[in-house]
Amino acid sequence: MAKPSTSSNAIWWIKNPKAEHEKKLKGLRKNSLGSAFCLDMRDLLKNISLQGYNKLLSPDLTFGERLIWLLLHTVTAVSLVVVLSLTWEQFVAQSFVTNLKDPLYPVENVPFPAVSICTNNRISRKAAIKYAEELQLSSPITRPVEYYLERLNYLREFYVHVGAVIDSEDFVSFQTFLDVFGTWQNETFFDTRRIMKMLTPSCQDYVLKCTLANVDVPCQSAFQETLTMYGPCCTFNTENKLKKRNFKNRLASPELGLTVVLNSSHSDYFSPILNTNGYIVLIHNADDYATVSSSNTLEMFPGQGEDTYLQIYARVVDTDDSLKSFSPFGRRCYFEYEMQISAHEQATNASGYVYTFPNCITRCRIRSIIALCRCLPFQFPLQLVENLDGVVYCTLSHLPCINQYMFKWRNVMTERHLIQGLEREIEEALYCPQCLPSCNDVQYRVSMSSLPIDNYLASLKLDENNQTQFSEDISVLRVYFGDPNAQYYIRLLNNAWFEIFSTIGNIMSIFVGFCMVAIFEILFFFTKYIYQGCNRIVEQNIIDRNAKKLEEKKLYICP
Repeated sequence: MAKPSTSSNAIWWIKNPKAEHEKKLKGLRKNSLGSAFCLDMRDLLKNISLQGYNKLLSPDLTFGERLIWLLLHTVTAVSLVVVLSLTWEQFVAQSFVTNLKDPLYPVENVPFPAVSICTNNRISRKAAIKYAEELQLSSPITRPVEYYLERLNYLREFYVHVGAVIDSEDFVSFQTFLDVFGTWQNETFFDTRRIMKMLTPSCQDYVLKCTLANVDVPCQSAFQETLTMYGPCCTFNTENKLKKRNFKNRLASPELGLTVVLNSSHSDYFSPILNTNGYIVLIHNADDYATVSSSNTLEMFPGQGEDTYLQIYARVVDTDDSLKSFSPFGRRCYFEYEMQISAHEQATNASGYVYTFPNCITRCRIRSIIALCRCLPFQFPLQLVENLDGVVYCTLSHLPCINQYMFKWRNVMTERHLIQGLEREIEEALYCPQCLPSCNDVQYRVSMSSLPIDNYLASLKLDENNQTQFSEDISVLRVYFGDPNAQYYIRLLNNAWFEIFSTIGNIMSIFVGFCMVAIFEILFFFTKYIYQGCNRIVEQNIIDRNAKKLEEKKLYICP
């Protein structure tokens, strides 16, 4: 005898159709995941730890009052999302901060900067007369020495564009003469650097006396001739020998700093470049090429015949090791090991190259000059040139090209931001995005004051003939630290993870009274139904596979 439940689905086979239908609906309601979710969501809203959500299902409130509570919670949720997004953007934008770590950092731990002294007279009259006589002897046409002296004054254009109306053909014709009769036998091209070094006043004639920490030092060893933006100059501390000092050698007073006696006589003047009666002092890092346009170089103009005091104030900037996990372009600086890699990659052909931000800018400028004008100005050091093959020094014939792009090379950008009204300047400026400053750097600030030279002359000792060691045509320069302490700054993360966590927690507590218990309740609720939903999907897939297998094995009897 067949069972009614398996023989037919007709209504007459069911003993109690109404009870069976209610039982079936009850089973469907019990097994429905959506119904269970709604019931559990109702229980969650009634018992959640957050404030005010139980009002949505409170039987004591009318429908209008519940609607007001729903509107309030919606506005609160939207406001919370907006405030959290703005807070997160602020955290991302201010990832790093520079704080004052030690306002009394000992100045003896701060490297003493290099001091480059350049004369206003860039061409010595004695050297110019001597070279003019050599050109007169080499020339096949007999001309007076004054003719060549007048032409040698054109070389001042290498330092500064005077602005006088001079025909460029005069430059080209005189340079053609120098290319033939102004070169040595072993030179293929006219060596502008050799000629300009020969014409520049020597350090022995300009620097007369040197005193360091109230002790006389030989000027020949203390000052060396190096290349700067003004050509060959007399530079102190070129090898950074004063990087490490002790307490007794702090160089923090006029008497215990660097004192230099300079020759201020105008008898050898031939080609001054400044409109003032003075000389040039460049304060820069010992490893940097001294040029103002590459930053970090301070330029001062003391007067002739004065006792000048240059007070140096240092600021040390360090970076916390926690920032090493960020990329150099993310933190906007290079650590020491990264600078060594960068120097090796960018300057494989440069010997003695030390990576610094000013040197990187100078290398970028040299690359642009060689690309645009096909020459190298004699002021730039060869250590910063990437490839020396086929590179010649700029001559008078290259001056029109150099003056044409001078604005581009004096304006450098490492980042480009569109600023309304400055579109042309942005396009014409030199773009060097690969240059980043050092994470551990020292920045200097200089204050200058001067006194009459009479006070210094009165302090000199008299000899047997009642004469002092120097005449009145001298200038005195004193360079020293103006404060026995320096300011020590450190760059670190602006907000640590616990600060971000506490800030977000405070904001959520203000808006919705959020707490860790509520987070656990919500996570448990959604995790439960995600798990149940996945189980339902897996069970349904198993049932479908079994039904498919049974359908394939089912026997059909045809009449």
